[in-house]
Formats: sequence, C-alpha cells, structure tokens
Amino acid sequence: MSRNIRAILLMTLSVGMLAALDGIVKIVNNLGMHPFEIAFFRNVFGLIALIPFFMRIGFNELKTRRLKMHLGRGCIHSASMITWFWALTVIPLADATALSFMVPVFASIGAIFIMREPSQMTRWISIVIGFIGMIVILRPGFADISFGTWLVLGGTIFVATSKLMTKSLSRTESPSTIVAYMSFTLTIVSFAFAVFVWTWPTLEMWLWFIALGGMGSVAHVIQAQAYKDGDVTLVEPATFLRLVWAALVGFVVFGEVPQIWSWIGGGIIMVGVLMLIRSEAKSRVAANTD
Repeated sequence: MSRNIRAILLMTLSVGMLAALDGIVKIVNNLGMHPFEIAFFRNVFGLIALIPFFMRIGFNELKTRRLKMHLGRGCIHSASMITWFWALTVIPLADATALSFMVPVFASIGAIFIMREPSQMTRWISIVIGFIGMIVILRPGFADISFGTWLVLGGTIFVATSKLMTKSLSRTESPSTIVAYMSFTLTIVSFAFAVFVWTWPTLEMWLWFIALGGMGSVAHVIQAQAYKDGDVTLVEPATFLRLVWAALVGFVVFGEVPQIWSWIGGGIIMVGVLMLIRSEAKSRVAANTD
C-alpha cells in the first residue's frame, strides 16, 4: 500500500470517528445533558487521554513568551467547540457538517486581510464559490435561518480564527506547546460555562463521555498521521467524506434526513475548497523552487 493510499484511508477513518463523536453529543444531550457540560467533559477526558503525552515531553514544553496568544486561541477554540456542540443538538448532523466546510474559506479570507498573505485570483474565485455553496444551503429569503444554523456559522468563524492563530504560533512554538496550552485552556473555559447548567452525569453518561474523550484524541492522532504520510492535495479531499458519515449516523441513529440543499451546497463548497487546496499547493511548490 502506498503512503498516499494509507493516508487517505486513515483520514477516512478519522472523519468517520469524528462524525460518530458528533452523534455521541446528540445522544448525551437526549439523555438530559446540556451542551456546555458535554463540552467540558469532552475536554476533561481528552486531557486525561493526553496525560501520558505530557509526561513524556516534560514541563519544559510549557515555557513560552506568547502566553496571551495561547490563552486567546484557547478561548476562541472553546467558543467554537461550545457553539458546535450546541448546534448539533438542534439541527441534523449532515446539515451542520455541510456548513462546517466553510472553515477553510473563512480562514483564507482571514489570511488575506489579517495575515497579509497574497490575494491570488484563484484564491478569490474559491472564496466566491464557497459563499455560493453557503447561500445554496441557507437559501435566505426562501427558508428561515434557524438558531442552530447561526451557531454553526459562528463556530466556523471561530475555528478559522483559531487556525490562523495556530499558524502564527507555529512560527515560534512547538506543536507540543500549542497542544498543551490548548488542552488546558479548553478544559478551564468550558468548565466556566458548564457551572451554570451543572447536573451530575448518570453512569450511562459517564461511559459516553469516556468514549467521547478517548475517541476524540485517537481521531486527531490518526488525522495527524494521515497528513504526515500523504500529500495534502490528496488527503484533504477525504475530509469531505465526513458529510457522508454524518448523514449515515444521523439517519441510522436519529432518523434524520438531511436536506437536498445541504448536499448540493456542500458539494459546491467542496469544489471551492479543493481549488483553494490546489492553489496553495502550487504556491508552496513555486516558493520551494525559487
């Protein structure tokens, strides 16, 4: 098996696990747990799963001169997680997933206006295509935009901002340092929200939370390995299979039938994002050649 094929299979497995985790969020919410508290326990068990990693790298990795940036990114990422979990409890999994594909589009806009990256024509075309896909999903004027939809859109902007901050931090900080501060900040911030809706989990909920934290950490490790093994232009498109997984989980477990507009709009957004990926890859190759 070639490295690229293995990487694509790993990414497919990873996004399938993430879609299953979204399903667990809905299950625990149906059992009576508020999304704020679900986010907190997701972070707690995710942090516990990372303890061996932190013990191996040692506390020297926590030394940083950019503490405010780490904490700011952690707060923004916490907002993205909380809004995403909340959205999953009020709209179908596939509809939320289709809109979440806007993250690279928003990140590209931020890269142009905030990080002053080159604004190539291909990048702008991909951004426009992404927004066309979003409009197809939302259909403003033809359908009411629900509260859950606004949550997803807000969450995608938070995620895009977090990605840009990660890119900035990666210039001076190690991946271990970034992961460490994000994990601690996520747990603290989500706890601050969970306090206001606190109820003690039942035994069944504890089991789901263990699965949520453990599977989440494993899924991200698998995803990181996929990016390490394969070419980004081949691996990244496999992330769109999350829409298929989400539709399958939503239909089988919750009886959800996604709107046809989510599939059409999600497909249009995919085209825009794929153009963006190819453009970025060509730019990197040209830069390395120079």
